[in-house]
Amino acid sequence: MISRMSKVELIGPRDVLLNVLETVRASEILQIDPAIQQRMEHGAEAHLRPLALAGKTLAERLFYEDLDLKITRLLTLLPAVPTKETPVSAPRALSAIAGVIGERIALCEEKTRRREAVQTEMRQLSRYTIFLTTVESLVPKGAEEAGLDVIAVEVRDQSALDRLTKVAGRLLLGADVRTARSEDGSYIGLLTTEKQLSDTLKEALRNDAIPEVSLPPYLEGLTLAGKISTVRDRYESLSAESATIDTELRGYAETWRPLYEDVHSWLKGQLALLKTSSLAYGTDNCFVLFGWVPTAEVARLRNLVNKQFGDTVIIEEKEILEHDLETVPVTLKNPAYFQPFELLVRLLPLPRYTSIDPTPFIGIFFPLFFGMILGDVGYGLVLLLVALGLAFRAKQELLQHVGKILFTCSIYSALFGFLYGELFGDLGTRMFGMKAWIDRTTSLMPMMYFAIAVGTVHVLLGLILGVFTALRGKRRKEAGFRLASVVLVLCIAGILVSYFAPVGALLRRPLMIAMLIIAPVLLLTGGFLAPFELLKSLGNIISYVRIMAVGLASVLLAYVANSLAGAAGSIWIGIVVAVILHAFNIVLGVFAPTIHALRLHYVEFFGKFFEPGGKPYMPLKKAH
Repeated sequence: MISRMSKVELIGPRDVLLNVLETVRASEILQIDPAIQQRMEHGAEAHLRPLALAGKTLAERLFYEDLDLKITRLLTLLPAVPTKETPVSAPRALSAIAGVIGERIALCEEKTRRREAVQTEMRQLSRYTIFLTTVESLVPKGAEEAGLDVIAVEVRDQSALDRLTKVAGRLLLGADVRTARSEDGSYIGLLTTEKQLSDTLKEALRNDAIPEVSLPPYLEGLTLAGKISTVRDRYESLSAESATIDTELRGYAETWRPLYEDVHSWLKGQLALLKTSSLAYGTDNCFVLFGWVPTAEVARLRNLVNKQFGDTVIIEEKEILEHDLETVPVTLKNPAYFQPFELLVRLLPLPRYTSIDPTPFIGIFFPLFFGMILGDVGYGLVLLLVALGLAFRAKQELLQHVGKILFTCSIYSALFGFLYGELFGDLGTRMFGMKAWIDRTTSLMPMMYFAIAVGTVHVLLGLILGVFTALRGKRRKEAGFRLASVVLVLCIAGILVSYFAPVGALLRRPLMIAMLIIAPVLLLTGGFLAPFELLKSLGNIISYVRIMAVGLASVLLAYVANSLAGAAGSIWIGIVVAVILHAFNIVLGVFAPTIHALRLHYVEFFGKFFEPGGKPYMPLKKAH
């Protein structure tokens, strides 16, 4: 149901505004709404002005914002560590942190920059190691001793490798070009030539966009083995330096991060209070807060404020005026059984305050429709096991709610299964002698009449709820139209039923006279489109035949599964076939009833009374 809300005013001395806001935030039950004052056209409240921050408070806010930004920057530089309690409270540590925060940020930024530079160079050294070890595998034996120059290039694709071979062949008249593929997938080409031809070859390679790989200056003059050894030693040195920086930052984080996080959280709360204070109205000496509180919580809020501030702060309940109805926040509160079904209601926009929470009705009719459609004892028991697993073993609250909804639906499915005499289709009849009260495969017309009767009750209930919704919204003409529609639907239903009653002829004339009397009322309250709305309601009722049709498809598929299993010629093959087909039918038996039952609610039922567009109830809350 939609919780009843109260419009309240909190009035008190201006110098305790922040303390009042802190108390209100801790209670988590007041939603501040400054627009209430803007809608007032008379009275003392209409002349109040928005409160601006005083000089001292403004300076305090600027100080908090600056410190908050600095702590945020520092926390991004420090590694995450397990949280622990700090012996110093956030307000007491505030001034000390403000004095050293700049220095701490500079220190951490310097260490972070150095670590990034070290890691960048380590990545380069890894590339050099791959390159040099590949080159080492290609160099001909004795090349360095013979005074030959070795030119190594790196190319990324086969076409560049072909160009390399052509350049070398053109200048060196068929020089030996050795190639290999390195660990990272690139191609390494090695050309061995006399030193007097080396410069000419390098220039030609550069002109053909195949430059020689350049190595750091500290590797010049070293042998290939020396280059590899030097690169590896440098990598190990940098790796140790990176580990040292990580250890230092982690140690600093373990010592100070919990305190910085506490202060950061406290600053966020204080800034939120200062921001919220701009929603207050008042004079030079007092403040006024306007807002909404669930009516059941007004007494608790009043007790909290009185305990903290005595008679200096007053809470007054104000009358909710007609122009307030569009802005009253909405929160749903239902008994434990219906709470999981709020999940299905929240798929739609929140209902308006003057509307009706459809959760209890969907909690009653959704499992009923689900059970009517599925209606199998075996399927119901399987779904019951799945529901228990979700409800009690799932960690996510969403899945727990799904499990609770499925639990109720599975019970209804089993109950209707006993009524239909179905256990995995006709298996119950074959093996256990189950007897059907209603055989869905042969009682098509009775099932159709039953579905239409259920639809009539459901749609009439929606129209009746629409009457109450219209009255709550003070739309009397619409309420009259809904009421006239209820009477006409009842009359039409009575006339149709009269053809199956022994004394039906005695009922038809009074019902027709009643329809003639109500018809003008329907036109006066609903306009010229009223007959079409009535036809729409009748069409909605007929659409409940889908309960019979979808259920019949499910039971026929179960019968087919049993027949195919029996015709398999082998017990084990038959069992496998039956399990597969029944599993498939169970999956369909979950989705099809869910989709069709929801459609009957969202389209045929909710359309008669549900009014979307409610504003969510969002009270001030403390940081968690």
